[in-house]
Amino acid sequence: MNYLICENCEGYYHLKEGESLDDFESCECGGKFYLLEYGEDGQFQSPKIICESCRNLNEINTPFCSICGQILRPSKEIVSSENNNTFKPRFYASLTFIALSIMILGLFL
Repeated sequence: MNYLICENCEGYYHLKEGESLDDFESCECGGKFYLLEYGEDGQFQSPKIICESCRNLNEINTPFCSICGQILRPSKEIVSSENNNTFKPRFYASLTFIALSIMILGLFL
């Protein structure tokens, strides 16, 4: 049992018998796929990362492609690092509004 997982929307597709990762270019949202494999005994196998240069399947914890040497970044790392470093303008706008309100109220008291 193998699944394709999208790095953007985290949608998944169950690969049918005879289908492979090479049959799919990208997800409907435009994200790239990585492969989750389950062994014969139903145990989860290490997910694979597809090299963008040569389309080779690599283990998720390897930093470089085993064929061409291209730098690989697991999609889960990319998604989590982008979510952690997101600038939150609403928070700062709210904080600024509260600070200005307190200053204005202080002038009239």
